[in-house]
Amino acid sequence: MKINTKVRYGLKALAHIAQFSTEEKLVRIKEISEEENISVQYLEQILYKLKNEDIIEGKRGPTGGYKLKKSPKDIDLYSIYKILDDEEKVVDCNENEENKHTCKEDACGTTCIWSKLDNAMTKILAETSLEDFIKNGSKI
Repeated sequence: MKINTKVRYGLKALAHIAQFSTEEKLVRIKEISEEENISVQYLEQILYKLKNEDIIEGKRGPTGGYKLKKSPKDIDLYSIYKILDDEEKVVDCNENEENKHTCKEDACGTTCIWSKLDNAMTKILAETSLEDFIKNGSKI
C-alpha cells in the first residue's frame, strides 16, 4: 500500500495554494513548481483534474493562477485521493497482479486484513481535511 505520486503532489500543491492564495492574489503554477519541487508539466496534469472537479479555480494571464473553490476545512483528503488515483481502493486486497481483480468485497467480508486496512485508511483520509493536513506540516 502506497499513496501514489500524483496524490502526494496534488496534496502538496493544494496545501501551497491554500496557504498562499488570497482573493486578490492567485498562486502561479511556476511558484508551486519551484517551492514544492514538482515539474510544471506534471503539475498541469494534476491541477487540470482538480479544476475539473471544482476543487480549485484557475485564471489565465499575467495576474492568473489558482485558488481553492472551498475552504481547506471543507476538502477531505479522500476526495482528493479519488480524483487523482485510478485505483478504487486505498489498499488492494491482493497485491499480486494476477489475482488483483479476482478478490471480491463480499468474499473477503470483514475478516480479510486487506479489507480492514482499506476501510481504516479510507476512513482516516475521509475524516482528515486539507486544513488538518496543512496544520500537520503538509508531510506526505
